[in-house]
Amino acid sequence: MYPTFFTYKFITIGSFGLLLGAAFFIAFLLLEREFILKKIDPDLAYKILITVIPSAIVGAKLFHIIENFTEFLADPFGTVFSGAGLTVYGGFIFSFIASAILIKMNNEKPLKILDIASPAMALGYAIGRLGCHASGDGCYGIHTRSFLGVAYPNGIVPTSVNVFPTPLFESFASLIFFFILMRLRKHDLKTGMIFFIYLIMNGCARFAVEFIRVNPVTSIGLTQAQIVGICFVAGGAIGLFWLMKVGLRDSAV
Repeated sequence: MYPTFFTYKFITIGSFGLLLGAAFFIAFLLLEREFILKKIDPDLAYKILITVIPSAIVGAKLFHIIENFTEFLADPFGTVFSGAGLTVYGGFIFSFIASAILIKMNNEKPLKILDIASPAMALGYAIGRLGCHASGDGCYGIHTRSFLGVAYPNGIVPTSVNVFPTPLFESFASLIFFFILMRLRKHDLKTGMIFFIYLIMNGCARFAVEFIRVNPVTSIGLTQAQIVGICFVAGGAIGLFWLMKVGLRDSAV
């Protein structure tokens, strides 16, 4: 793998940072385009971008510290400022909360905007996971002898044995979700439905991939990401049930 793309004197451009930046930028461009099509002020897309970037990074780092608290106690400074060690669900949750507050402050309905933003989130996630693969940041899977195995001898967290390239699996799954969501947006669905469907798809994918990932298991036999994934699926299912119940109630009036 290639954790560093370019180095000149004190300037270092890493593959993870480059692809993460590309993920945010491309997601922003897509979101801005969708806002224009929906006749929503495109400046809101920029506001969301500058809100999501810091909140996602802080949330991802915080969840990683919680998940690896022993590592943090051993080296607090190194853990906080390391180029590796970002738990994606922490970033998702923090950015969701920050974005919802921002959207509300701009007099827009959060569920409406999250519906529009769901394809952009899926595409950004797919690109961002490529950064994990390119840098070899340690979020890969267990050892395997199958043809799917990949070694990361030059990664940020190196391994010379073949492991499941779980970032690629997640990237591929998220790309499929992106195409599904882009198709769904063409239909006249209830506000919130696209976002709740995305929550379910994302949660299912992460829950499944954790079985072949190297992550610490909690006291209930699941990883932290699997627990959050279950919460995503449950939240999406409850949201869809609520939307259907509201529809049935309205039709009965």
